[in-house]
Amino acid sequence: MVLCWLRYGMGLCGAALFYVLFPGWLGGYVLALALLLPLFSLALSLPTALSLRGEILLPPEGGRRGMPCPVRVHLKAPWGLPLARVAFQLEYQNLFSGQKGRESHSFPLARGEEWVESAFTSQSFGVVQCRLRYFRGYDLLGLFPIFSRKGGEERVLCRPMEGEGLGMRGHDHGGEGEEGKSPTGGEVRPYRPGDSLRSIHWKNSARLQTLLVRSEGGGHAGAVVAFDLRGTPEGLQNKLDRAFGLLTELLKQEISCQVLVRQGGGEIDRFLAENQGDLQKLFWTLGEKKPAPAPQEGSGPFELPEGLCFWLGDEEKGEVQP
Repeated sequence: MVLCWLRYGMGLCGAALFYVLFPGWLGGYVLALALLLPLFSLALSLPTALSLRGEILLPPEGGRRGMPCPVRVHLKAPWGLPLARVAFQLEYQNLFSGQKGRESHSFPLARGEEWVESAFTSQSFGVVQCRLRYFRGYDLLGLFPIFSRKGGEERVLCRPMEGEGLGMRGHDHGGEGEEGKSPTGGEVRPYRPGDSLRSIHWKNSARLQTLLVRSEGGGHAGAVVAFDLRGTPEGLQNKLDRAFGLLTELLKQEISCQVLVRQGGGEIDRFLAENQGDLQKLFWTLGEKKPAPAPQEGSGPFELPEGLCFWLGDEEKGEVQP
């Protein structure tokens, strides 16, 4: 904008010099035109700038932490008149980690419509809120900024990275545990002493590294996955990566899961994940708010139900612990 004013000032000085050299009606006409030109430019561009709209488009499948997530911004002026320049700033905020980022864009709007391609990379899992922080157009001469209404706001889930998945070991607490579905359509449950070796489901047992047997009885949840939202930021992200990988692999094996998540305040949230849609809703719910800090005095052990359970501890690269 400073450069535009400098150019206009040079033009105004030229018009004044022309008036001095040619003091007749022609010189006065040129000087008056130079003085009124900014007002004409503002009046011509004002309806277009005020009607300018911005829309943020994010991928419906979301993104993944540590990887670029594409963002498209659609700018459109219904009147279709050109503007010297359009400027806006995109602001990103991860609602889970609190991390923020901004990026600015500026370009001429000659056709009345423009698509802007961008991307952001979140190093943390969570729901990322994208919004147009400010949004303004400039008149044809580029002298006056005209602030429009704030643009749209959208949210997208940055999923965790897939951790080790079923390379982790499960734990059987014994007793009459809940049963799960096997890929062949039957039911599976943890092995108990006295079960026939012929009933062992070797494929799932090899994947889970714990003995599972086929059962004719019905069941609800094939596995229980439990973890808490505590620990260092790096340790918490690693834990969520492992939980996402484990749940993804269990669902691929058609084993439904009950997920127990202990918040920082000690309350336990329970989720049922039977498909990838449930898994998406689960992590969206977790990523919408910042986890509460853990109490300084600590808390008691995590009580897990009997059956095939996976407990994700605080270690950085350890296995699933009983």
